[in-house]
Amino acid sequence: MAKYISVSQAANRLKVSTETIYNYCKNGVLGGQYIKTGKKGTWKIDLESLELLEANSSFKSTLQLKNTTQYNLFLEGF
Repeated sequence: MAKYISVSQAANRLKVSTETIYNYCKNGVLGGQYIKTGKKGTWKIDLESLELLEANSSFKSTLQLKNTTQYNLFLEGF
């Protein structure tokens, strides 16, 4: 039986925005289930699909880059 998590949980786990998660679902990058409730709906993200994306992705979010890269604003030698 498949396990699902919310869009916000997936966004936190991947360190991306919820809008990015919605786009991943719409484009087939992430597996999930769209649940229509009234006029609007929401996505439930398949946990196995998320784990596969984590394991096989070389994508780094801006936040991840900021945490791993140090920028030197002052150039030496001037």
